[in-house]
Amino acid sequence: MVKWVIRTALAFACAAIAAGPALAQTFEVSPASRKALGISTAAVFNESAIEGESAFGTVIAPPGNSHPVTSPFDAVLLDPLVIPGMQVNAGDPVAILYSPEYETAHAELETQRLTVEHMDHLAERAEELRQLGLRSAQEADEAEHDSKSAHLAFAASQGRLNAVRPAKGAGRFELVAPASGIVADISVNAGDPVAMSDPFLSIFDGKRYWLDVALPERAANSIRIGAPVNLEGATEKGTVIAIDPKVDARLQTIRIKIELPNSTPWRLGQLVDLSLESSSGANALIIPARALVRIGGTDCVFVEEGSSFRRVDVTVLSRSRTEVSVQGTLKTGDQVAVSGLAALKNLAEGA
Repeated sequence: MVKWVIRTALAFACAAIAAGPALAQTFEVSPASRKALGISTAAVFNESAIEGESAFGTVIAPPGNSHPVTSPFDAVLLDPLVIPGMQVNAGDPVAILYSPEYETAHAELETQRLTVEHMDHLAERAEELRQLGLRSAQEADEAEHDSKSAHLAFAASQGRLNAVRPAKGAGRFELVAPASGIVADISVNAGDPVAMSDPFLSIFDGKRYWLDVALPERAANSIRIGAPVNLEGATEKGTVIAIDPKVDARLQTIRIKIELPNSTPWRLGQLVDLSLESSSGANALIIPARALVRIGGTDCVFVEEGSSFRRVDVTVLSRSRTEVSVQGTLKTGDQVAVSGLAALKNLAEGA
């Protein structure tokens, strides 16, 4: 029965198209045929609707405001001494770890200290003998080079151990916070291995917050660096500080970064609703991406006119996954078909 209704609707529409040149791109579709063909419509709106468009973003820490905590040795985390959200000061212990390399490093440090003293003595002696003519300048330079190398090796080992404090038990040591702030993340659990220099805990200073937002390309194109942004729950506005020049090929979105005002408390990972303030595109209209049809190499849409549909050719300006910015003989409020397009396309091609 449905197939008969569809065939009847198509035949009726084709007959209407053949009725005369005045209907060359307009075809009537009765309510019953429209229902059978599954045709539905959506409204066209102006690009100026971007102004004040709602979106949301995720609160993140700006680069340079988060301090990673790393182990100077391959180790095992025995006990985290902090949890996310805790306030710590620089130098506070944040975790107890175990590594057999820790004891070895302590022994090597003492050996290197003795080596430094010995190399300094040899360099001084070589310089004295050079002045007496008993050593060449090259031999004195080599002794000075060996002394400097020993100092560098000692300083490197000392730096590794400065980030830790001894704990009770062989091979155990405490890691200390490199800066004051809030513990933002711990990526390993007690008993898990921790690779040398691999960040497993981070401390956020809480001085600045950013908002990471993904916008449809057509909306992002109307945003400028320095543009104000209305934020839900905040009395002050945010400010656009970065616009990614690369478009996400899959979603056709662009990521922007917004500096958040310090007058409002924020939490990392918090979702924040926002309203954009941007300039509108000139004479650009927005249609649902589903409404766009290509016939004979030309982009077009089908505009509802009472019980008929009219084909309108359009020029695509930009597009996102869900919306397309176009120019053409459309106006705000026009209803364009977003489903049943295959049947309408057949009718248009038949004309």
